[in-house]
Amino acid sequence: MSAWTARTRCALVPRMMKTRALHRLALLAAAVLAVAAPGCRHAPPLDPGLDADGDGVLNGEDACPTVRGLARLQGCPAKDTDGDGVEDALDKCPRHAGPASREGCPIRDSDEDGVEDAKDACPRVFGLLERQGCPVDDPDRDGVEGAADKCPDEPGPASREGCPIRDADGDGVPDEEDACPDEEGLPSLRGCPERDVDGDGVADHRDNCPRERGAVDNQGCPAARKQRVVIRPDRLELLERITFAPGTAALQPRVQPALDNVADVLLVHPRLGVIAIEGHTDNRGDPDVQREVTLARAEAVRDYLVERGVPPDRLEAWGFGPDKPVESNETAQGREANRRLDLRVVAPRGRP
Repeated sequence: MSAWTARTRCALVPRMMKTRALHRLALLAAAVLAVAAPGCRHAPPLDPGLDADGDGVLNGEDACPTVRGLARLQGCPAKDTDGDGVEDALDKCPRHAGPASREGCPIRDSDEDGVEDAKDACPRVFGLLERQGCPVDDPDRDGVEGAADKCPDEPGPASREGCPIRDADGDGVPDEEDACPDEEGLPSLRGCPERDVDGDGVADHRDNCPRERGAVDNQGCPAARKQRVVIRPDRLELLERITFAPGTAALQPRVQPALDNVADVLLVHPRLGVIAIEGHTDNRGDPDVQREVTLARAEAVRDYLVERGVPPDRLEAWGFGPDKPVESNETAQGREANRRLDLRVVAPRGRP
């Protein structure tokens, strides 16, 4: 209340007292006015040169002289509607309390996942802080997420793009690798069962003559045809050495029966696929020269087998020289073992 208003109310009191009939009423009104305007008795006019509210703004210049305020607001306090400590003039959200760091606006987290909406890549779905507020997209819980999982409803390893290993016949060989996916078989036969068409006791995949009854100790062939090669899972084992004229790649005549036997086995067993013909020797002599010699010998064997009807695309020739010994080169016996020709299965095909 201003000083002028207080003086006006005080002036009314003696005027009211002039009328006797209204004397008592005047006294009562004066009491009420005194209570309503305590300045009549207690508050002297504010000295314009003083600072009544101690806010650094003199009363004469203070628009709110009895309330502590700010100089830039002529001594009046800053308005803060939402009471968040950020005055309305600077508050981007004046009706909603929020920290000064956000210009007075509240931190919103619609999905209540601890990641504020402004930084949440999935603001309407509860997620994880380390995923920018998005959930783990892995319904089958196999560790392969989102579009990377080609089978999102079935758990499977990452190596299979989240799809399970299917093995319809339960033989331990995955269907895509199983040559007989509907028949329980052996891993060594690419998932196919052992068969013995000629009934000679030698399974077809090990039988050099699978359509003729023969002796077990002659690789399933009739005794009249001596066998010089044994089918192993990873190679053709030669029972006779393939020899050459010393220092050359010329095949000696005595090795022809063994190589003829190899050709016959390859032709009757197309499932053996690609065969690597590998030439090896001991460590005597120049290594580079020996590699050249062993390669030439492997090529000579390949050429012989091609002449016997084996498709060229099923044969590879390699010369390793002394690089892959099987025994020590410190003894004559070891060196002899290292001078050899290996026939290795490198790309088996289809069903046995």
